[in-house]
Amino acid sequence: MAQVVAKRYAYALFDVAKQRDKVKEYYDGLEKVIEILQIGKVKQIFNNKSINKTQKIEFIEQILKDVDKEIVNFIKVIISKHREDMIEEIGEQFRNLYKEYFNIVNVKVVSAYPLKEDVLQKLQEKLEKKLEKHINIEPIVDKSILGGLKLIIGNTVIDGSIKARFTALLKNMQQAV
Repeated sequence: MAQVVAKRYAYALFDVAKQRDKVKEYYDGLEKVIEILQIGKVKQIFNNKSINKTQKIEFIEQILKDVDKEIVNFIKVIISKHREDMIEEIGEQFRNLYKEYFNIVNVKVVSAYPLKEDVLQKLQEKLEKKLEKHINIEPIVDKSILGGLKLIIGNTVIDGSIKARFTALLKNMQQAV
């Protein structure tokens, strides 16, 4: 249920961003607001149910005075509807819409050792050509894979690790016996 509500808010903000041709600006603004709202004391006040919405709105206007007014107004709507606890989920849903709109895919590249920047760049270029999307690579080091690479693209895992090959070989040997 919460995810459905968060999607509605994210879609509403995204529609306004598209209409005003400010998708990137709204994305940056919302990211900045979410970052500010994660600061200890700010988070305590923002998520405190005992503080009335008028006081919260005044507080938000003060701490977000450098943020685009339209984003601040959006946060005020969230407060007026008592949806403060959903701000992170709304942000996540907005990020997904942003990535889809700009054809961006996040790819986790798991390796046993840190990869050099030029290797990551070549991998990014090949993936962009193959997938026909903009690729954001997130390198992850996991010594347990022993060697090779494991790519995680959304819900798809391409496992070219030595550990996966050993596991497959062992399975085949057990089945042959």
